[in-house]
Amino acid sequence: MTESASTKQRLSDTVAEALQRDILGMAVGEKLPTEAELTERFDVSRTVIREATRLLVQRGLVTVKPGRGMTVAEVDGRVIADQYGLLLRLSEGSFEQLMELRLVLEVEMAALAAARRTDTQLEELDALNERLRAADPSSAEFLDADLDFHEKIAEASGNPFFLLVMRPVNDFLSDSYTAGTGYPSEAGHTVDEHFEIAQAIRSGDPARARFAAENHLRRVVRNRVLLTRE
Repeated sequence: MTESASTKQRLSDTVAEALQRDILGMAVGEKLPTEAELTERFDVSRTVIREATRLLVQRGLVTVKPGRGMTVAEVDGRVIADQYGLLLRLSEGSFEQLMELRLVLEVEMAALAAARRTDTQLEELDALNERLRAADPSSAEFLDADLDFHEKIAEASGNPFFLLVMRPVNDFLSDSYTAGTGYPSEAGHTVDEHFEIAQAIRSGDPARARFAAENHLRRVVRNRVLLTRE
């Protein structure tokens, strides 16, 4: 019997869900059955298996390489992050609205980082601040060190969802600064404020870290508004 388009879609969804359950119990890099084996297992056409495979690739669960077949991928949320970044680029939101999002997220991220950070993460925050201090404020190195610092705070919060959200936001900011008029904040203030945030996190004081992060982000917004009025 010939499969209709809707039947193929339902079957591919069912196969993808079944394989996803298998994948969640497998190790990264482990090989899945071949296309022929999956066709026999699920009693469906190769077209259905290929569509199910495409769905799993879209979800970031597997990789497919010639001669190697389908293997379990390391799930790092990058697919979701890419989609989020695309939505940011297609939105009609302003820079100020994006900074509102950062305020909501990053102020609490800093507070959590103060309570949960590791010694290694403290060292990495200090290293990023030294990179920032040494870099030319008009260079890509300065911008990279700035955004990497904020990502490291997300990591230090101990909550993987924060990092998942912050990466595409930072990618969007990086592209915007590079394509626009350049870095939007006063570099000297940024360096000082980053050091204060790092010190607050090192001290293990969530309230101080929260205040330092909010002070930094609100100052960036004020500076951006002044620049746009000139």
